[in-house]
Amino acid sequence: MSRKSRHALVLFGFMLTTCSLLRPAMGQTKPVQPQASFGKSSQFRPVPLGHLYWHFLILQNYLDTKSVELDSEKRDGNGLRSNLQKQLGWSDEDYASIRTSSVRLTAKLKDLDAQAAAIKAAGESSSSHEQLQTLTVQRETSINSEITFLKRSLPPDKMQAFEIFLIQFFVPKYVPLQSSSAIKSSVAGQSAPAAVQK
Repeated sequence: MSRKSRHALVLFGFMLTTCSLLRPAMGQTKPVQPQASFGKSSQFRPVPLGHLYWHFLILQNYLDTKSVELDSEKRDGNGLRSNLQKQLGWSDEDYASIRTSSVRLTAKLKDLDAQAAAIKAAGESSSSHEQLQTLTVQRETSINSEITFLKRSLPPDKMQAFEIFLIQFFVPKYVPLQSSSAIKSSVAGQSAPAAVQK
């Protein structure tokens, strides 16, 4: 993978995580309030694990789409396509359910985003806030459906290793030690992906 592609990948992951932190609900009208007042030590509020799944699956679909574009330009898109899979150290068979889930979730969320954009474009009304909240619930349901699909498709050791990888990939500096340790201890004796081993 070229240096430019790696930078684009890191930037895209950062943007997804930032969007999740700043605007967790699609129809949210109030700005996110800080957790601690000035002068008190603030504590990081972790992103829900489901949102890490969401961003990872969207990122994988984005990489797959871009790799197809590179292939169509007679350039090798395989490095981009398989980057995350290689970081996990998984075979094509192991990773197939991730790709399937990423395609399905991306399509569903694009549809929900289009509906939200249409509601917002129509202007504020007595029902617009409720409609946006309904779409937010549908978004969370779609994400949770994909998590359930992955939990059924992957063996428990792969699933646990994947969750460790998600945390280390998106928020390595901010993960509360107990959360990361709790997941790591649950896979004691099982090998984690090379990307998360220290």
